[in-house]
Amino acid sequence: MERTSKEHAAAEGGKAEETTYKQLINDHYHLSPGFLSPPRDNSVRRLYRTTAMVLLSALLSLALFHTSHASTAPSASPPTDSRLLRFSSDHTEWIPSPALEYLLGFRHIMNSQGRWMPSPPSSIDANIVRKSNNILRDVSDAAIQALAGREGFKVGYIDITDSAGDITQTSTSVSLQAGANLALPYPTVDPAAHPDYKTLAAMVSVSELRNIVSNLSTTFPTRYYRSTNARAPSTWIQSYMSKFTNVSATLFENNFNQPNVISRLSPPGTNTSTATVLLGGHLDSTSQSPSTLAPGADDDASGTAVALHVLSILAKSGWAYTKAKYPIEAHSYAGEEGGLLGSLALARSYKSSGRLIRGMLNLEMVGWQPESTGSSTITVLKDPNSEMSNYMLSVIKAYVPTATVKSTTCGYGCSDHYSFSDAGYPVVCIASYGPNDRNLNPNYHSTTDTIDKLNFERMADFARASLAWVLQVAS
Repeated sequence: MERTSKEHAAAEGGKAEETTYKQLINDHYHLSPGFLSPPRDNSVRRLYRTTAMVLLSALLSLALFHTSHASTAPSASPPTDSRLLRFSSDHTEWIPSPALEYLLGFRHIMNSQGRWMPSPPSSIDANIVRKSNNILRDVSDAAIQALAGREGFKVGYIDITDSAGDITQTSTSVSLQAGANLALPYPTVDPAAHPDYKTLAAMVSVSELRNIVSNLSTTFPTRYYRSTNARAPSTWIQSYMSKFTNVSATLFENNFNQPNVISRLSPPGTNTSTATVLLGGHLDSTSQSPSTLAPGADDDASGTAVALHVLSILAKSGWAYTKAKYPIEAHSYAGEEGGLLGSLALARSYKSSGRLIRGMLNLEMVGWQPESTGSSTITVLKDPNSEMSNYMLSVIKAYVPTATVKSTTCGYGCSDHYSFSDAGYPVVCIASYGPNDRNLNPNYHSTTDTIDKLNFERMADFARASLAWVLQVAS
């Protein structure tokens, strides 16, 4: 790539004025004017100064990198201390762990208000980023863009390192969309055929949704999967769900100290060989200070709360024992922010043991609702299974007609439903907004993602929609 005059001057001189670096940042990452001007708030000022210094340090490395660099193909064999990441159905690559940590740091760019700066992968110049640190010399352009950039809550990759021994899951050319092509054996959407819905919907409790989110986002300062207390939120969920009659709540251990939680209702006459209906949300959280403070009220205590609350209603009402034909599970996934780690391990376990899944509904960031022309805004993600998405759209419109319904794409590795899709199961995901929606919660992945910013009245519509989906799919 040809250098700009400013880059050339910096390289020739070995160092440059701070204003030159500021301009380079603005030029290459399209930051707003005044982005590097210190904010007035002292706490944000300190965070801001640290972030700016990291960026300036990276650009200093770039200025001192005199020789040109040619991109090389990723290593075919696993390098030492590397992670195997899948970015799409035809792109799987070993990424050195130091390179992974370095690139993910670019996702932490914040503006003067202490909020994330949107950096879509397409806006990232891979050559510029690669030259900033020699550890990136063998990382592909596509991987650099996917890891340094980010679209909303979309993770953008799946970490499949722990399943590297299974060639069917690590091949770079394997077809991953079996779950996207499954025919739906579901009945026609018809509220009249499910008169129990009104009773169940009336049991949706705003106060209980708030209670669950409050416990997850305030009792635990952080739920980051690599934090010292990462296990505690999982055991709290297990304890909370175990109090409901006939609900079994078990821990599914991961290779890190944060287990998934499986809460299960088994109707009479069903067992583990019976196809299961799944609800899911991820229990972990992250922020710019993930090890110490990451409340994650919206991302994703909100989605987790809806899944747990729906299962508790099905248990308390007795519907699961008298009307359901299939077992129903609420999953709380660990390590989603690390590359869908917990959901991938669980999906792989189900697949290897021959478990059948009738359908999986994932809930991602459902509490932030700044504006809506209806009782709420519910966005159905179109991918990876268009049939499942269209069915969910029909369910919401029929059962929650007061909601404003949207539909958008998210992309590979969006959230935990992709782990189950890759395993060949039919999936769908709903959220308040898509990853590129202008109304997406600006506090996500921040220490300001707190409970006081959520709208639980509107969030309750997600519980109603989830109940309707379960009735349609599990009856």
